Amino acid sequence: MIIGRWRGPGWLVTDADPRHARQVRDWIRSAITRHGCPVDPSDAALAVSELYTNAVLHGPAGGRVLAGYCLWSGGARIVVCDSGGPGTPQLREVPGQAEDGRGLALVDSVTARWGSFRLAGAQVVWCDLGKPLRAPADDAWAWLHRVLSTGALTAPVPGHEQAGAPGWSARSAAR
Repeated sequence: MIIGRWRGPGWLVTDADPRHARQVRDWIRSAITRHGCPVDPSDAALAVSELYTNAVLHGPAGGRVLAGYCLWSGGARIVVCDSGGPGTPQLREVPGQAEDGRGLALVDSVTARWGSFRLAGAQVVWCDLGKPLRAPADDAWAWLHRVLSTGALTAPVPGHEQAGAPGWSARSAAR
């Protein structure tokens, strides 16, 4: 669906399992490339990978993670949601020898801006690549409200996966 100069949204829901990170990276890279979005697909893949990994590591155990996008003529917004782990994502100082803790710094380095908030029982972390999105919040987040209201982050009935590999399903309003 194209609304004005928007393309999307598209979203992918997976089990909160680090083994799905590659599928999520490949999915966002493909969406960016397929729709001719003017951002670097590798930067988009890096950003979604870091946000997805944080959701898996810090979200509720056994939960689900939603990765989504909206694209426009100047950039892309990537969104990752889990069902709400403790705390709020934030940049922090990481000792030089630490092996983890640099994910949000990487996101910060390749994006125009990023942020987080809670919505309908979900922790939402988002980032804009390219030209930042300038739209009223009601417009920018309407699709996410609708998707989350369907229970997208609740576990599906075993054996009823809807698309792709077991444990993940993709949906898109984009054509």
